[in-house]
Amino acid sequence: MLFNEPWSLSVSLFERALACINLAAFLSSLVQWRGQIGSTGILPARHIVRHWKERKITFFQRPTLCLLISDSDDFLLALHWIGIICSILAFFALIPTGICLIGCWLCYSSLVTVSTTFMSLQMHSNLLETDLLYILCSPFLAIQPEVLVFIQWSLLFRIMLGGAVGKYTGGDPSWKDGTAMSWHYWTQPLPNPLSPIFYRMPASVHKVETYFTYVSEGIGALLCYTPQTTRWLAFVFFLMILLGINFTGNYAHLAPLTITEMILLLNDNVWRSLIPFQCIISFLEYTSTPPYVVAWPFKLIPWAFIGLPYFFISLVPLLATFHDENPFSWPIFTRYSSHPLKVTQFIYRHTSFQRFFLRPWNYIMNWSENGHDLISPIRLAGRYVKFAHMTKRRWEIIIEGSDDGSIWHEYDFKYKPSNINKPLPIVPFCHMPNLDWRLWFLPNEAARGSPPPAWFNVFLQRILEHNQAVLSLLGPSPEPFRKRPPKMLRASLYDYRFTYKRDQDPKQLVECLPADQIGKTWYRKLVRLYTNASKKDE
Repeated sequence: MLFNEPWSLSVSLFERALACINLAAFLSSLVQWRGQIGSTGILPARHIVRHWKERKITFFQRPTLCLLISDSDDFLLALHWIGIICSILAFFALIPTGICLIGCWLCYSSLVTVSTTFMSLQMHSNLLETDLLYILCSPFLAIQPEVLVFIQWSLLFRIMLGGAVGKYTGGDPSWKDGTAMSWHYWTQPLPNPLSPIFYRMPASVHKVETYFTYVSEGIGALLCYTPQTTRWLAFVFFLMILLGINFTGNYAHLAPLTITEMILLLNDNVWRSLIPFQCIISFLEYTSTPPYVVAWPFKLIPWAFIGLPYFFISLVPLLATFHDENPFSWPIFTRYSSHPLKVTQFIYRHTSFQRFFLRPWNYIMNWSENGHDLISPIRLAGRYVKFAHMTKRRWEIIIEGSDDGSIWHEYDFKYKPSNINKPLPIVPFCHMPNLDWRLWFLPNEAARGSPPPAWFNVFLQRILEHNQAVLSLLGPSPEPFRKRPPKMLRASLYDYRFTYKRDQDPKQLVECLPADQIGKTWYRKLVRLYTNASKKDE
């Protein structure tokens, strides 16, 4: 199993892939940060950092170099370029990969921490956790690469099993009745051209997709710790669902990062048979860490201080998804048999089990909870539950500008649905359009009665100021306002739905559509005004 398998090639491939993901993350942020956290952006980093300094927040509480060095635009730009350089150096192993990824983690953590609104998603935290786990294990790769492999298995186990359990216990009935995927393609944050095609598939196909998600995440997670003869099934399960996510939506580096973490599910023998070109294998061998033999007691050090502590601490967010319930009490099991529930209840009540297992387990988990609270500020052992709740509507915020209040011109967005006459976009590979993603959450909050957040009002004011850094986050400005700003803005909520084709859909559905919108990507109708803004007096 773990200790009898070769890992040097797999670890090298993992290092190169992780360097590429870091490079893509920095390049994605490089083209957006001025409009988001720059000195003239929506939420300037300097305001946030100075507020933290007034409250005497420490680096460990908010892990950003902006607290220690500078919060200027020049320093924020330098963080991007240092991260890019470190990523390239890590890919080619010009200096030790662990040292390069320390630079990547410090720079990216600094950016994510000060981008409190725009870079607070699970995929950002997941990248930071993966980087930090490698950094902790890198000093021991020459003598015990199995520690890194085991930790990545633990990370995948938590992500995938937590995703499956979180979907079932999250309270969304669509995950229990098999209709979750019938909503997903329509209401996901940034649909792509394949989304409406999959959305129009039969309900039976969506039901198969929904239940296959449980199988791929739940059973695949349990196979992570098995021998290679069965562990490859976990790789296949995970790969199928991640490719489906990536091809039918725009999720930045979510799928590529998880696939990178999956690399260590397969050992060197498997990768040598899968990689078609000898030059790639030679490059991976050249950039791999040469093994170093030491006495076996020294090999226990990384397990005692990194591997096992991380494993138990990572169980804390995973067990939280179970909500203190016995999984065999769930209808998904009891509808077929109640025997597993009776057996587990009998074992749990047995005196020997409580004395020799339950008491030590409670002691370990109490220690693990304290450890989790201690390391959570640096984004280790986070809770990742993807798509636990399916949105049942799609409201979009549409921003329009005017000079007189009677004629309005719509502002377009690069990636989020706005103009119904344009096709669905394909976001560049691994690019994360933070503003477009954040604007997907606001209509859902508005539907629950929440007012527009303060940053959104600042966003509108930046448009009224004709702020080029903020306007660069949007699509082309309306023709009248390309060289000057409007005098007033309004943001309205629209209900968006995929349009239908006459030859594919029932007659009653077609008759409900305006004739001029049949055949287009979206059909929309006004819900209500969200907020408005006017130019401040000079």
